[in-house]
Amino acid sequence: MKTKLILTILGAYNALMALLMFVLPEQMGMQLIGETKALENTELLEMATMFHYGLAPALLMIGLLLIFARGCALEMAKRMLLAYIIATASLLFVMFGVFSFHPVIQFSPDLALPDILALGLATFGYLKGK
Repeated sequence: MKTKLILTILGAYNALMALLMFVLPEQMGMQLIGETKALENTELLEMATMFHYGLAPALLMIGLLLIFARGCALEMAKRMLLAYIIATASLLFVMFGVFSFHPVIQFSPDLALPDILALGLATFGYLKGK
């Protein structure tokens, strides 16, 4: 598979997630903490909403960097994929190592499935990219 296609898919995924976080931050915050906690503590919901507003530009930056890197040489494309692999592995560590044990956050592994698939695609592109 061409690295250009992999960079496009990963870039579009991150840009789309950023767009969703800009448009639906309160709904995503509600999903993060759970409806019961959100109704009991509106400040907690506000903090979860602000978390998504803050994360959106970072994901947009990642998505745009990956999309803009599509035309670079294979060596640089693989470096971009390696950076993505390291960062996504760190994200998954936080999700499964911190979020899943914190009582405020309502984490379930199915929420991480898109990121796990993205990590797999990035790893495949890094190892087999052309």
